[in-house]
Parts: sequence; structure tokens; C-alpha cells
Amino acid sequence: ARYDFPFFKQKGYLSVSGTYGSVNELVCRVDFDQAWFKPFPLDEEGKMTEEEDVPYASIEQVPDSVGKSIITNVGNLMFLESVSVFPISYMDDDLCVFDFELLGTRIVARKIK
Repeated sequence: ARYDFPFFKQKGYLSVSGTYGSVNELVCRVDFDQAWFKPFPLDEEGKMTEEEDVPYASIEQVPDSVGKSIITNVGNLMFLESVSVFPISYMDDDLCVFDFELLGTRIVARKIK
């Protein structure tokens, strides 16, 4: 997910990985197991400096830092079983589209083999 927090002059990507599966025809269960982010370097006016506008593909690509440790630990605390069931918009063997009602958004998850 791309984030933009103008008040803090922060932009970038927040990514997660994990598994998903159907609970029934209307609901899926998503179990996230890792979280990472890629902040964009910004100039003094809050505009992006020259940088690739793509997220890290996996947590292994994220350089070790205090920020990586914090996001990983906070992500693990936020992944609660009680809130990991979501209404399905679409699901097949490789793709799941579900509604993350808490944030009022639709999420697309793709299996990587």
C-alpha cells in the first residue's frame, strides 16, 4: 500500500506478506506474517527526490535498520486473529480481493510461487 502523510512529510510503501484462504463463499481469512516499508526520500518542500517508485518485493530486500525492526515488530503485534477475516470481492487459486472495512479500502493479494 502506498502511504502519504503530508503532516509528517512522509511518503512510501507499506507491504505485508502471509497466507490467505477461504472460510466460506463470502469470507476469507488472511494471516499476515511480515511487514516492511520503503520510505521515499523527500526534499525540503516534501517532493520526492529521484528514486524508483516501486515497493521492495520482499522483506529480504529491505536494508537492515532500526526502522525495519520497528515496523516488523509493530506489524507482528497488529496481526490479530480476531480481525483477520474479511468479506471477499473475488478469489481464485492465485488472487484474492477482499474488503478491509476498518480502513475503508479494498486489498488485492497475489500468491507468489
